[in-house]
Amino acid sequence: VGIVIDAIRTSEIVDALAPQSGEIVIKKSRYSGFAGTPLDQLLRSRGIQYLLFLGVATTVCVESTIRDAYFLEYWPILIADATMQAGPPSIQEATLFNVEHFFGWVTTSEALARALQGA
Repeated sequence: VGIVIDAIRTSEIVDALAPQSGEIVIKKSRYSGFAGTPLDQLLRSRGIQYLLFLGVATTVCVESTIRDAYFLEYWPILIADATMQAGPPSIQEATLFNVEHFFGWVTTSEALARALQGA
């Protein structure tokens, strides 16, 4: 079961990424998907430890959620080529560095697909 985090400010989710039947949608009103939402409870009740991160505003929303995930003892995995920064490319590079060295792992969509196929 997938869990989709959607900013309340967003008017629509792109059709190709729309939640599938049975997926849970978490509405958030802060940068982090954990702040003021039931996300932690939903993940823990399902025994989920590893979290894949992709989305827009790597340097703000994605990084905030990754940091909170790390502090809550999850294993955050940032999909670098499935994110987009809010600002110049150097900010994206800084976030990738921070995640890789301090808060989790960084990979690419291709490497993730290979790993999942081999599992």
